[in-house]
Amino acid sequence: MTIDASKYSFLDVEVRDGIAYVTINRPERANACDEPDHGEFGAILRDIGADPEVSVAVLHGAGNHFSVGATYDWMTELTRNPDMLIELQAQARELVRAHIDLDKPVVSAVKGVATGSGLMFALLSDYVIVEEGSRLADGHIRAALAAGDGGVLIWPLSAGLTRAKRYLMTGDWIDAHEAERIGLVTEVVPAGTSLERATAVAARFRAMPAMAVRATKRALNQWLSVGAATSFDYSLASEIHTFSLGGEDVREAVRCLREGKPVPGSDM
Repeated sequence: MTIDASKYSFLDVEVRDGIAYVTINRPERANACDEPDHGEFGAILRDIGADPEVSVAVLHGAGNHFSVGATYDWMTELTRNPDMLIELQAQARELVRAHIDLDKPVVSAVKGVATGSGLMFALLSDYVIVEEGSRLADGHIRAALAAGDGGVLIWPLSAGLTRAKRYLMTGDWIDAHEAERIGLVTEVVPAGTSLERATAVAARFRAMPAMAVRATKRALNQWLSVGAATSFDYSLASEIHTFSLGGEDVREAVRCLREGKPVPGSDM
């Protein structure tokens, strides 16, 4: 394959039968990411787009979860390190832009917990499969942050503005069936079967006329492009602002999350 899998450490990449399987591979920490890990999300999407051997991609997580987003240590460091904030902004923008620019179909197989940037990696896919028993949340507000990983882009388009406000402004968890009911995800499958189902969907996409599928995706993604130029860029700047100026609030929220204590407002 053209993709150089050796340059990735957070992600495992394997191409079989024209399908690129991308595995978030930090199961010992629920696939949480730090700064170098976070940058791999956008990079792999660019590589998939450039690889002529790949027709479709499948995203999933090793172990029991898809991804819980950023590590607590990285979040705390971001409140103190301006250079890290600049890099975070670039990486988050690239995650979203790379998804929008990729015209090959992307299928995500979600299990366990998906939140933060990990959830965005999944929700920006074209076909989102979620296992029963899974739990999703944007989560930024619980960490005293403005939602900035693409939530303000994809939630309103998928689930409507009213529901987007409810979940992004409270950080409430949503289960698999409710996520399907409101249109946030494509379908729910029994526990333990999401990867199998994702492979079947990917194989179907691969068998379809590639030019027609990609042209249709490019047309649909114009809606994301419009949102990315307005609400997403604004939200990303707001997230960086809350990291830098609301640092003590963020650190206190992270301390609560790390210790399993209630975050202020979490019982709303």
